[in-house]
Amino acid sequence: MEMPNTMCGKRLFRPGLVAAVVLSVASVAGAQAWWNRTWPYRRAVTIPAQKSTRLGGDEIAVVTMPTAGAIRPDGSDVRVATVGRTEVPCRVLMVGPGDRVRIAFAIRGVGTRFYVYWGHRKPPAATKPLDIRRGVLLETWRYPKGGIKTLAQVQKVFTKVKVLLGRDFRDRVFLGHNPFGPQSDIASRFTAYLVCPAAGKYEFACSSQDASFLLVDDKVVVANGGHHSPQRDIRMRGSVTLTKGLHKLTLYHVNVTEHPIAVAAWKAPGEKRVWPIPPKAFAPVVVATVGAMEQYGKSQGVDFLARHGGETFLRNRYYQRWTFEAMTVGKLPRKVDLEWDFGDGQTAAAPKCEHVYLTPGEHVVSLSAKAQRGPLTRTNRIFVSRPWDEVAQNRLDSVSQQARIVSRYDFSSLSGEANAQAILLLERAKATDAVRRAGQAFLARKDAPARLVSEVVPLIAESMPAAGRGEVFLKAAGLTRNAPIRADMTERAGRAALKASADTKAAMDLFQRVIRQYGALTTAPAIRRAKIGIGDVWRIRGDHKEAQKAYTTAGYGPRINVARLEITRGDYARHVEAYLRKGRFADATEFLDRWEMDIPGDKLEGYWSLLVAQMRMAEKRYKDAVAEARTLAKVNPASNHAPRLLMLAADAYRRLGQDSEATAVLRKVVEKYPESPLAAEAARALK
Repeated sequence: MEMPNTMCGKRLFRPGLVAAVVLSVASVAGAQAWWNRTWPYRRAVTIPAQKSTRLGGDEIAVVTMPTAGAIRPDGSDVRVATVGRTEVPCRVLMVGPGDRVRIAFAIRGVGTRFYVYWGHRKPPAATKPLDIRRGVLLETWRYPKGGIKTLAQVQKVFTKVKVLLGRDFRDRVFLGHNPFGPQSDIASRFTAYLVCPAAGKYEFACSSQDASFLLVDDKVVVANGGHHSPQRDIRMRGSVTLTKGLHKLTLYHVNVTEHPIAVAAWKAPGEKRVWPIPPKAFAPVVVATVGAMEQYGKSQGVDFLARHGGETFLRNRYYQRWTFEAMTVGKLPRKVDLEWDFGDGQTAAAPKCEHVYLTPGEHVVSLSAKAQRGPLTRTNRIFVSRPWDEVAQNRLDSVSQQARIVSRYDFSSLSGEANAQAILLLERAKATDAVRRAGQAFLARKDAPARLVSEVVPLIAESMPAAGRGEVFLKAAGLTRNAPIRADMTERAGRAALKASADTKAAMDLFQRVIRQYGALTTAPAIRRAKIGIGDVWRIRGDHKEAQKAYTTAGYGPRINVARLEITRGDYARHVEAYLRKGRFADATEFLDRWEMDIPGDKLEGYWSLLVAQMRMAEKRYKDAVAEARTLAKVNPASNHAPRLLMLAADAYRRLGQDSEATAVLRKVVEKYPESPLAAEAARALK
C-alpha cells in the first residue's frame, strides 16, 4: 500500500494523486490595467505604509520573488511601476540562484502597491536608474587576486571582479560568514547610509580577517590593509567631523583565508564607548511582500510562493524544510484540483505544504491545477542550500519534526542519495517502520555508491527482524562493485546468520566466501573479521582446537601492542566491569566488541563470556545469557569461569520458567566441577 508522502496543512496526500481542495489563499483578480503590454509578466508587491524620513533622495523598498524562469540572466528586462502605471526607478540586485530575482525600487506615488514587470525580449535601456541612499547594501564577489595592503590596491581589486556571489541589504555592517556561499577568497563591499544624530566628532573603528578599509563620505577614516587576523580591540580607528543627517559609509573587505570577519563600530558625540554600529543608526529599507504572477492576456492562472521553513542537523549534514503556498489569478472555481511536484520524486495536493529536501541543489518545482478552460501550470527552479543568513540564530527543527514529513515519502521515487539520507534521518527519529520501507526501496535499486551502502545498510538491517538481516546484507553486497564494501556486507551477512539462528553452516560458507573471493583484492578489516567469524563458528560447535587455530590466524587487532597485551586485556575488563555496575550497557558493549576484535582468543578463556552473560542477565535477555554460558562451557569446559557461567545459566532458566533445564545445569555443576565452591551452592539449590 502506498503511503502519503508530504505534510500539507493538516492533511496528508498520497503520491501521484490529485485531490480537489479549497484554496485558502486570496486569489488575484488581475483586473488592474497593464503598464506596458510588451512586458508580458508581472507581480503585485506591497509595502507597509511609510512616512518619509526626510533624509533626501528616494525611500527604498526591496523584494525577492520567483520569476518562473522568464527573466533575462542579467535582469535587464525588469521594471517597476505604480498602480497608476508610472514607472519608478529600480535596480536588479541579484538574479538567481534558481528562478528568483532580488530588486530594489524607489517608493514613489500614492499607495502601498506596486507592480514588478519582466519578460521583454529586447528591453530598451532603463530610463530611470535607481540611486540607493538607504540601508546597508552588501555586495560580494569572488576575489580575482591582487594586492590588498593599500586602499588603492583594494579598490583596483574591485574594478577587476567578475563573478558576483550575491548582493542584498543587511541590518548592519558586520560579516561573520559569507551569506552567499564561499568562505574564502572573497571581496565584499558594504555601502551603508548612516543617520548621524548630531553634528560633531565621530570616532570609527573596524576589525577584520585580512584587509578592510572604512570610508565616510568617500574619505578614508580607518585603514586596516594586508593579510592579518581580526583585531580584538579598537586600535584600528580614526575620527571625522560630520554634520547631522545622512552620510555614506563604505567598508571594503577582502578575505583570502577561511572564516570572513569584518565589523564596523563607532562612537557618536556624547557617547563614552565605541560600539558596533547598531541597525537603528542606518536609514531604513522597506521589505515588500509578493503577490501572484500574472501573464498578459491570460485571465486565469496558478502560482506559488516557496519559502525556507527550517533545517535540522544530523551526522554532519543539514536537511532543509521548505513551505509552499498556492495562489490563483482570475476567477477560478472555489474547489480546484491541485498537484505539486517538488522536483525530487515527491508529490502532494493541498494549497499549503511542507516538504523536506534531503539533498542540496536545484529542484524544479511545479504546481498544476485543473480549470474549466484547461490545465494551468506554474514551474520554478528552487535552489536548496543552507540559509546562511540564519546560521547565527542557531535555530534548528527537531529531527522528529522533519521525520514526520519524510516518513510519508514514496522512497522508490527518490534519488539514491536522498533515499539514503531519508534512512539516516528516520533512524535517528526511531521511526523503525519508515526505516524499513525506505530500506526496502534502497535495496531494490540496481546500484548505489559504496559510501552509502556502508553507511545505511547496517541501519536497514537493524530495522528488520533478526531472521532477515543476513538477506539484507547479501542484497547490499550486490549494489556495488567495490570489493571492500562487498566483503564487508558478506561478512556481516555471516554474522547475522550466526546471531539469528546459530546457523553455523550458512555462516561458515559466508565467512569462507569473503576470504576466498575478496582476500586477494583487498586488505579491508572485513577479511580479518571473517577469519574471526570462522573461529566463532568453531567455538559455537565446541571445537576448541579449530577455534583457537582460526583466532590465531586472524591475529591481534591493529591497536594491540603485544608487549602490553596483559595491560590492554585488564583495561578492557575494568571498563566493562565499571559500566555494568553503573548500568551503562551501551558503553559496556562497546568495550566488549573492542575486546573480542582485538584479542579474539580471549573468547575461549572464559572471563569475556562471563561479562557478556552478566550483562545479558542485567538486560533481562535471559535466552542470550544461556546461549553464551553454554557455548563457553561446551568449547572450554576446563575454564575457571565455566562453573560460574553455568550457575548464571541456571538462574536464567529459572527466570524463563524452565525449571527442568535449570535443574539439569545445576546437576552438571555438581558432577563436573566438584572442586569448585559453586558445586555446594548448586547442590543446595537442587534440594
